[in-house]
Amino acid sequence: MALVTSELVASARAPGLFLAPEIEVPDEAEIAPHVTIYAGVELGHSVSLEQGAVLGRPQQIDARSRSPVHRDGGVTVIGDGCRVGSNTVVVSGARLGARVYLSDLVLVREGTVISEEAMIGRGTSVSHSNFVGARTRIQNNTLVGPWTVIEEDVLVSPRVTFVGDPTMGRRPADTWSPGILVRRASRIGTAAILFPPLEIGAEAVVGAAAMVRADVPARTVVAGTPARHLRAVRDDELLERCHERS
Repeated sequence: MALVTSELVASARAPGLFLAPEIEVPDEAEIAPHVTIYAGVELGHSVSLEQGAVLGRPQQIDARSRSPVHRDGGVTVIGDGCRVGSNTVVVSGARLGARVYLSDLVLVREGTVISEEAMIGRGTSVSHSNFVGARTRIQNNTLVGPWTVIEEDVLVSPRVTFVGDPTMGRRPADTWSPGILVRRASRIGTAAILFPPLEIGAEAVVGAAAMVRADVPARTVVAGTPARHLRAVRDDELLERCHERS
């Protein structure tokens, strides 16, 4: 869908609904009051848009921001069966797979892809240029910095920080910080802080409040500040074994 206009018009479909004239709203969509849908949004079947949700909002960055500029916005995809929570903002150019669940007060920025059946918890901010894998669960009040890749079936506990810039703004202009890669089925404990460049291996475990500055091998448990090796992940703790018991 091309971005035809930034104009918003009132719609009788729901109280306080404003949308771009070219937006097509599926008949079975559930829309609460005071939703805003900008140009370029593609809505899948059976979506649920809660009160105050904003979809396809144009990129907004300050004059000194180093974020990539998205001048023409881009298509914003809300997949089949998605739920977008109250006062949640999905910026233009983000893409949500089928049955993604965004809780209330979530921000998903431009260029980010969230795969099918992923869940983003209340108050979480997912920065630009990120990827979240299928069935991954990112719990409340987590900050996901740019250039982060989180693969499928990962559990991120509340208040985790994925640091975007380890130099705290002292990197050279026009350069990008290396990202964080979290491999499949790993688990990140509450209030952990992860610094790039970093790779968390598959089925690894990061303890609560850990500060992680070095790669974590697959099937390894680390904890502490700085994070240190504790033990290996046992066979009975693997995701597949848990599914066998359920």
